[in-house]
Amino acid sequence: MKTRPAPSTLTEDQLAAFARDGFLAIDNVVPPEDLAPIETEYAELLDRLATDLHARGDISDSYAGLEFGARYARVIAEYPVLHQFLNISLPLLNEGREEATYHMHHGPAVFELMRHPRILDVVEDIIGPEIFASPVQQMRMKPPVTALHDEVSGHSNVGATTWHQDIVALLEDADDTNQVTVWLAITEATVENGCLTSIAGSHREGPKVHCSNMAIAREPQVPDKQMAGREGTPLPVGKGGAVLFHKMNVHRALPNLLGGLRWSMDLRYHPIGQESGRPAFPGFVARSKADPQSELRDPQAWGDAWDAARDDVLSGRFTGRIFEDRRWNDAAVC
Repeated sequence: MKTRPAPSTLTEDQLAAFARDGFLAIDNVVPPEDLAPIETEYAELLDRLATDLHARGDISDSYAGLEFGARYARVIAEYPVLHQFLNISLPLLNEGREEATYHMHHGPAVFELMRHPRILDVVEDIIGPEIFASPVQQMRMKPPVTALHDEVSGHSNVGATTWHQDIVALLEDADDTNQVTVWLAITEATVENGCLTSIAGSHREGPKVHCSNMAIAREPQVPDKQMAGREGTPLPVGKGGAVLFHKMNVHRALPNLLGGLRWSMDLRYHPIGQESGRPAFPGFVARSKADPQSELRDPQAWGDAWDAARDDVLSGRFTGRIFEDRRWNDAAVC
C-alpha cells in the first residue's frame, strides 16, 4: 500500500490566518504535472461534445484546430448550455429541468483530483482526518468577458461571480457543518484574469441577506447596499495553488479581462457524519484514519452514484429541494 505524505502541511501562522480572515491563499498545493490528467480528460470531453454538436448543426464549426481554451470559448459562445456538460455537479435547478441538458461530467481524473493527497492533507489540518468529499462542487471555466454570450455572462461557472457566502447554497440541515472550500486553480489565477477576492473576517459576521441575481435566479448575491463599498482582498494563486475559505466568508471572483481561459474547481469537504446540505447529490468518504476501508477509491462507483442521483431527480423519486435559493432573501433589503 502506498503511504501518504505526512499531513500538517499548514503552518501555525497559516492556520491562525485562516481562523482570523476566513480564507487562506497558498501556492503549490497540487504539482502542475498532476493536473495533466484532468487537462487531457477535458480536452477529450470537449472534442467529443464539439464534434457531436457540429454534426447536429448546433454549432457552425467544431473548431478542432484551436487550443483548448480558445475552442471552449468559441463553442460555448454558440451553445451556451455547454457548461452543464462540463460541470462536476448536476445543474442546481429546483424546477424546470430538461432531460436533454440535465447532465454533468464525472470522469476518473476529476475523482482522483478530489482525492489528491496534498489537497486532503491541507483539509485535514483544518477539519481533522475524517474527511467527507461534499457533493457541493463546481467546475469554473471562464473565457474572457469579451467572448461571453449574454445567456451565460451572469453564470458563475462561466462569467461573473457576485458577492456571496457559500452557506447560501446549502439546505438548513448543514448550518452546523464544518465545511471548508478548496478553490483549486487549474490555470494560474491573477487579478487580471479573474482570481477570487474575499472580505477578511466576514465569516464572523453571520449570514448576510442574499437577493435574487437578475441574471441567474439560482445564484443569490449579497446586495451592494450590504457591502457598503467594502473592498475585498484579491487572492491570486499559481497553477495548482488553492484558496481555502470558510462557508461564511463573503467572496466573489473578478472578471477575466485577459485573452485566455481562467479555469478552477470548487471542492468542498466536511467531517464524516455531518450533513452536506445537498441531499439529492452523492458525496463520499475521501479519507478516514479511523476506518480506511470506508474510503471510496473507485471512480466508476462515484460516477454511478451521480448517474443514479440524476435518474432519481428526473424521475421524481427525489422530491425534496436540491438547492437553497430563497432562505436568505429579505424583501426589505432586496
